[in-house]
Amino acid sequence: MQKQRGIFHPYDHQISNYLLLHGHSIRRMTQRRIVVDGFIRILSESPLPQLANLRDTHAVQAFGDLQRLVDSYFDRFHDVQAILHKPTWAMSSCSPALLTAMACIGALLSDRESDAELSWALGEICSTMITWMGASDTRNYGDVSYLNSLCLHQIYSLGSGNRQLYQSADRSRGILIGGLRGMGLLKPRSAVSLDERGENIPISEDDQALTHEWKNWIMRESGRRAAWAAFEYDCSLCTLTSRRGVVDLSELPSLLPCPESIWNATSAQAWCALMSRLGPGSSRPSLSLVLKLALAGEQTPSFLGSWAKRLCSQVMGRLLWDLWQLEVVAMPEYCGLGSIIGAHRDTKRSLLKSLNNIVDALAAPSTTSDLISYNIASLLCHYSHLYAANGILDLVIYIVRNLVSSAPQQHDGIEVARTRLKLTFAKDPKTARRLCWHATQIVAIANEYLVSAPCEIMRVFMGYIFIIAYSTYGPHRTASPSEYSHSVRLDVHDHHLSQRQVVVKWIQAGGPASFGSVQDIGTDSCVPAISHDAQEMLQKLKCWGLAGF
Repeated sequence: MQKQRGIFHPYDHQISNYLLLHGHSIRRMTQRRIVVDGFIRILSESPLPQLANLRDTHAVQAFGDLQRLVDSYFDRFHDVQAILHKPTWAMSSCSPALLTAMACIGALLSDRESDAELSWALGEICSTMITWMGASDTRNYGDVSYLNSLCLHQIYSLGSGNRQLYQSADRSRGILIGGLRGMGLLKPRSAVSLDERGENIPISEDDQALTHEWKNWIMRESGRRAAWAAFEYDCSLCTLTSRRGVVDLSELPSLLPCPESIWNATSAQAWCALMSRLGPGSSRPSLSLVLKLALAGEQTPSFLGSWAKRLCSQVMGRLLWDLWQLEVVAMPEYCGLGSIIGAHRDTKRSLLKSLNNIVDALAAPSTTSDLISYNIASLLCHYSHLYAANGILDLVIYIVRNLVSSAPQQHDGIEVARTRLKLTFAKDPKTARRLCWHATQIVAIANEYLVSAPCEIMRVFMGYIFIIAYSTYGPHRTASPSEYSHSVRLDVHDHHLSQRQVVVKWIQAGGPASFGSVQDIGTDSCVPAISHDAQEMLQKLKCWGLAGF
């Protein structure tokens, strides 16, 4: 269906030659040699051979496995980032590189234990294909299908547990972003394209003309979605590496992804009807308009899709991250520009409040896709409250990293950090309890439904270490036990007003608070139990190797 350049390349025989000549180096990396042979045989052909035409039993088995793993991708990951136009997608017209990247993630998320090893083998095949395609013909960097395969493979690499692939994902980010910039899908805001200045509502003419218009729209929307997916990947890498993102906010697409109902339209006629009913403002949501509404405390438009709302939260999270990076440089030990920190205070408060509002707008999910966006945005929101708190989270991370990795003689700095953290918590116990509540909400969200994505796993880990730090160094027992009527449960969603009131009272006055298997996080002996809860949570996520780092 998708006839964009790159689906059927006349130079795809180069991939075949490379895989057939160098396939032995890949086969040595896995015990599933026969299965890998089958994958190489079918993926060396473009388009993919039809099952009925296969005679080799290994190739037939590989074809079945590939189909099963692609189904796993659609079942387990597609809704996280709907970059493929599912109504018109078909294995027979999909490039081998993109198919392999999809299968990598599908294998990683599969319930079959044997697929874990298979994901590693597919990852090596995919890496080889992507590298060879880019080196053999630079036109691939201007192909959305190729860039999508690059993005998906890098997402897989982040969560694979293979440190070499993890480091490769960081290095390969520039290639992905550079390709999108070269295509004009990421560009400075001053550069306005015809596509963004106007896109008429389709007029139902004859079926052939309408279908042609639909196909062209799919290509344009696919490009926008590829750019937004790359931005989210960039945000994930930013969180995982604690380094600034590569994508500048000023070069993001001015249009958010269209509502899911339009993207999921199963025919040109259905697409035309939905576009006409929604109108240009609703079918082509403006990023700047939605951000202004959110920052003004107004409701986001009802037509806005859940992924679009989540992307707005990502933009706000990146703004908060950039502000924090400026504040780090402005601190006394660097430039001593204290005025910057003071000037940012109101802006940070406004951004955090807007993040809360976007999460509230996503708080009534009706589909799995909605639930995924709600959970990711919620984790981002609560995590943003932690890292926007003037370096407290950085202090916690410093202590944890040094305790885990440093030699005893290098631990002098830990005592200084511990003392500083204790003083910070003691100086403002209300803020300490508020941040602890945000950390427990991260775990509450994960307990309800955790999206299988590396960045979300990292945020859960950060939530746990902050809770442990608060339990160890935080202010406890600020009033006599007789003043407490009962213990507050912190890892419960604040969907109901009554729960919010209880939490607000605890933040203001303190008192015993339960979390997970711990009845009171203020007791001296609760840290091992919290640590055990964290390990159990991460064990549930063992399909992502990152959870075991």
